[in-house]
Amino acid sequence: MLATRGLVSGYGRVETLHGVDVEVPRGQITTVIGPNGSGKSTLLKTAAGLIRTWRGSTLLEGEDISGRPAHARVRRGLCMVPQGRVVFPFLTVAENLRMCAYPVKSERDLRARAEEAYEFLPVLGERRNALATTLSGGEQVMLAIAKVIMLRPRLVLLDEPSLGLSPKMIGLVYQKVSELAARGLTIMIVEQNVRKALAVAGHVVVLVLGSVRYQGGVARLENEVDLGRLFVEGKG
Repeated sequence: MLATRGLVSGYGRVETLHGVDVEVPRGQITTVIGPNGSGKSTLLKTAAGLIRTWRGSTLLEGEDISGRPAHARVRRGLCMVPQGRVVFPFLTVAENLRMCAYPVKSERDLRARAEEAYEFLPVLGERRNALATTLSGGEQVMLAIAKVIMLRPRLVLLDEPSLGLSPKMIGLVYQKVSELAARGLTIMIVEQNVRKALAVAGHVVVLVLGSVRYQGGVARLENEVDLGRLFVEGKG
């Protein structure tokens, strides 16, 4: 579904990704793990078009999208849920969904998509008229995911969805992520909660200091990689 070839990007003059080659299999959950500062979020942002590609390329279903702006990638079916529960705080849940689905021109289609989101995430249906700022942290994560669902993407990038949530809410978020994957959606997750991420993923990428140290099935990870050593190395 998604691939990067020799991807190099960063911030200002600081190179963060050093020739990264990543494969994201169709219809699976791929998780990206590694120490803080390894370039995990940078990888997602570059793939989504939020950060400029310096060198290399990003391919979506075989098409080079490296030069396309973020909104064009959204129209091609690639959507991202950024870190930090990005919602419009002083709009209602319903208004947030409407604002996100800007490419949808039909009012009937818009209402149908909103009802689908409420059916999938009932807590949002119950609070559709509540301001987003009054939602709990976990509910705001659900709303951020629902906004993406409104666009009916083929690939979703999730950046730290469990950040700051209670264990109960983390479990619920990952339950919903697994349900989306079961529907055939391809998902790529950056996550610090390694245990939770690996529990739902079929494919894993380990990034350390901007380079890929492992890529492949979760089942093989433990036998082929000393995660403890890599995480210590990444901190150094």
